[in-house]
Amino acid sequence: MLYNKSSIKVRYKETDQMGIVNNAVYPTWFEIGRTELFDALNLPYADMEKNGIMLPLSELYVKYHSPAYYGDVVTIETTVDKLPGVRITFNYTITCNDRLIAKGYTVQAFIDAKSRRPIRMPEWLKTALLPHFPEEN
Repeated sequence: MLYNKSSIKVRYKETDQMGIVNNAVYPTWFEIGRTELFDALNLPYADMEKNGIMLPLSELYVKYHSPAYYGDVVTIETTVDKLPGVRITFNYTITCNDRLIAKGYTVQAFIDAKSRRPIRMPEWLKTALLPHFPEEN
């Protein structure tokens, strides 16, 4: 399993007039979670794109549990539970202290940057991820 934990402080621009985080912000927070997960693995998105791999979003789901407010420090826990093939599913849990704010997931498809066609996860990436999925070995 891949796992990463990130924290961010809620900025004023992310809130509405009541100081509550706008629903449209959560996909951006999910992006922070998955980007930092890959960074922690020394596999930055920028390097994948240089190698001709892109990961466009194909699905997005968010379940809101309680509001986050201006000034809160929220934690984004990001996991990948299954070794990817053509698609990769990221799961997210957002909390503030011990309070559940939101849960969700995104699905990204591996595509060739030139052809824009779906491809299987490249072997170099599979080799890098495989140690995190011992059940797949």
